[in-house]
This record gives sequence, C-alpha cells and structure tokens, in this order.
Amino acid sequence: MSQPVRFQFSSEAVGRGHPDKIGDQISDALLDKCLEEDPLCKTAIEVAVGRGFVLVFGTLTARVERVDVVETVREVLRDIGYIDLTMDIHCDTCEVIDRVERCIPSRLLSPEGPPTSLRDVPAGDQGMTFGYATDETSSLLPLTVLLAHNITKALDAAKRSGELPWVRSDTKAQVTVEYESEGGHLTPRRITDVAVTLQHDRTVSVGTLRTEIRDRILGRVLPADLIDGSTKYRIQPCGDYGIVPSGKFAGMTGRKIVADTYGGWGSHGGGALSGKDFRQVDRTGAYLSRWIAKSLVAAGFASRCSVQLAWCADDPCPISLSIDTYGTGKRPSAELEEMVRQHFDMRPGALALEFGLNKPIFMKISRHGHFGDRSLPWEKPKCFSGWLTAIDSHGVATQISALQSPSG
Repeated sequence: MSQPVRFQFSSEAVGRGHPDKIGDQISDALLDKCLEEDPLCKTAIEVAVGRGFVLVFGTLTARVERVDVVETVREVLRDIGYIDLTMDIHCDTCEVIDRVERCIPSRLLSPEGPPTSLRDVPAGDQGMTFGYATDETSSLLPLTVLLAHNITKALDAAKRSGELPWVRSDTKAQVTVEYESEGGHLTPRRITDVAVTLQHDRTVSVGTLRTEIRDRILGRVLPADLIDGSTKYRIQPCGDYGIVPSGKFAGMTGRKIVADTYGGWGSHGGGALSGKDFRQVDRTGAYLSRWIAKSLVAAGFASRCSVQLAWCADDPCPISLSIDTYGTGKRPSAELEEMVRQHFDMRPGALALEFGLNKPIFMKISRHGHFGDRSLPWEKPKCFSGWLTAIDSHGVATQISALQSPSG
C-alpha cells in the first residue's frame, strides 16, 4: 500500500469583464443570434478586444436575413457592465469592426451533401478533446477551479446587487489547495493561498477593498473547514489598480480555455470552445468527454477519470477513445472504453440533439466556465441501470452493470 502524498495545486478563473471573456461572450452571443433563426447554421466566429474597439471576424454560414454584429457587441458590453466612459471600452462609443465572412448555405449538414438525419452529421474538423471528473466535490469538478469560479461569480453578483457597488467587471481569482493523494484518490486538506485582483471605482481605498472582499466574498465562498491560520489572502496584491488592474486592455476569444474547463487538471486538446457550432468537435467533443468522465465517476467506476477523444473531419464518430482512472478504477480501462463505445452515441449530430446544441444556449455558458452547472445536459450523469455488486478475489467491491442503451 502506497503512503499518502501531499502536494499543492492552483487554478484560476476570470470574471465576465476580463477582455478574453468579453471575446468569448461576444462570439457565443453571435452564435446564439444565428441559432435563433437557423438551428443548422455553421459558425466560426472570433473576436479581438482592445482599448476602444472590438474586431469581429471569422465565418458564418446560415439562412438568416441579418445578424447585426454591431448591436450584438454593444448588447454584450452593456450586459457585462461597460457603461462608464472612464473605462477602456464603452458599450455605446467603442468602434465595432465587422469582418465576418457570410454566405448562404447550399449544403449545411455535410461537405458531401446532407445526411439522412441530423443525428448523422459528422465532425467538421479533426482534433482531440479531454474530459475530467473527480469525486472531491459534489459537482465532480476539481475544488481549485470550482472555488476560483465561485469567487468571480460572487464578485459579479455583489456588483450587480449593489452590495459592493465599487466592484468593476474585470476580476481574477486564483485558489491553491493542498491535497492528499493515496492510490490515485485525491482529498483536499486545506486552502493555502487565495489571490484576488479586480477593477474598482477609485472611490474605495485599497484597505477597505481588501477587508470587504475578504469578509463579504471569501468569507462566504471558501469552505471554513479548509481554512486555517496559515492560509494566505493576496487581495489586490500590487495595490491600487483602479479601473484597469493589469494596466492593459487586450483580449481574444479562446484564451481562457483552461479556466473554462478544469483549471489545469487532466488535459486540454487546445481548441477554443466559444463561437463554434455543434459540428466543431473542439466544443461538442469537450462536452461529450466531460459527460463520459462525469458519468463514470458518478456511477462509482472510479474516483477520478480523464477521457480523451480524437476526431477526423467528416467521420461520424471519434477515431480513438482513451480512459485514464489514475489507478482508482473499479474495472480495467479497456473494459470501460468498450462500455462507453456501446452505450454513448458519440456522433456530433446526435449530441446536438442530446445536448440542445442547435439552440441558442451559449452566451450564458460562456460567462463563468462550461462545466459545473447541473442544469446543463452534459453535467447530468448518464443513467446506469441493473447494477450488481460483486466481490473479487481480493475482497474489493466492483460493479457489473447491465447498462441502459442511449435514447433514440
């Protein structure tokens, strides 16, 4: 039996007003606008944000009369909170540069012509995606990234409610947790460091800001049983940033993919999520990978699980599947992989129907990470039925299941 090992791990999240997240939200808001009129639209929309301007580019293939890029950009900025002329960008006065290439589709479903149904729509490109799940939290997300997101969400809520009216939209949080690892299973033992940086009104002093953030935000969000006298709080560590915490204002779609997923745990295929329709496996494959990993952990097959899928353009199913349970698996990985192949419909078109990816759901998802919200279909573990519990020759409980076939 291996001895427990202790180590530290950190994850970061950013608020809705961070320039990179502005890009994500605009990309997905435009995707939603297209989906409202054409559920089969094809999009690959990128956004660059700078001081006083927003550049929107990429491709849009859809049967829509008109997508007002300029007004959509202004709506997103207004919703985020860029309504003060002293900020680096303002919803009503910034320059919006529309360089989106538009075309009317003749064949929307496949490069080789329409398949027999939406379920048969293949992957639109090659790529690899990863999913991760861990039983250290009830949402089966790593505690570090979950807490980091909870801090930025709480800051946004405090700003919008008026509890902390001097909080601005551009915020960042980083949480470091000390873990104990035994046999691959992870147990959070204590929070060692918390860092928070935020835009703020100049009407508040740094001292007041630090006290209020610690008491009203961190005191509510961080689990008390993981805090001790040596936990370090690094709130506005460089002093009075004022309205621009980083001293610069520049962002792009897809530059917060680690914060949007697992905060550095597991792996990442490298592809951005936002601005892409369901054919783009960077997005659909990432959701599927998470669904598989979460389902396996929720069902008790492992306490931690990483799933890799690889895709090829115009292929209806992943060309490879790999599962790693970090030594915590109750069944061999090869058996789990075969089980997944038999019981998950992994076609992008089928997933569009399963997850509702041909509907305008993406703007709200892009605000605070793509995983952890239990209302999302890929966050609802797949139902497994007919379980039998067996004891192997070593006295270890394992599960043998007659699994429910996928619907449809």
